[in-house]
Amino acid sequence: MVSPERPTEREGGFWEVLSWENADRYQAGVILVDARSQSMKIEETAAKPTWARLPAVRAGQLYPWHAAERYSYLGYAEVMEELVAELGRSRADVVKE
Repeated sequence: MVSPERPTEREGGFWEVLSWENADRYQAGVILVDARSQSMKIEETAAKPTWARLPAVRAGQLYPWHAAERYSYLGYAEVMEELVAELGRSRADVVKE
């Protein structure tokens, strides 16, 4: 997990809002992509040069993040089980520091 250098306060201070020009600021080995229907699709992001430079993109380690609210423990469990399975398939060596 990466802690942002400059968390965006209006977003609760948990993440940093970045423009596409700065999307490669954090060299992620895994990227969780918003799976909601209104979000930009992975195919659309391919046109962004900074996206293509990310280690996770080059390694194909892009997984859906189901950001929609869950209303039961079972609903959250299904999302977490999917995430655990996907992260279990990912390789830790894609980011070279």
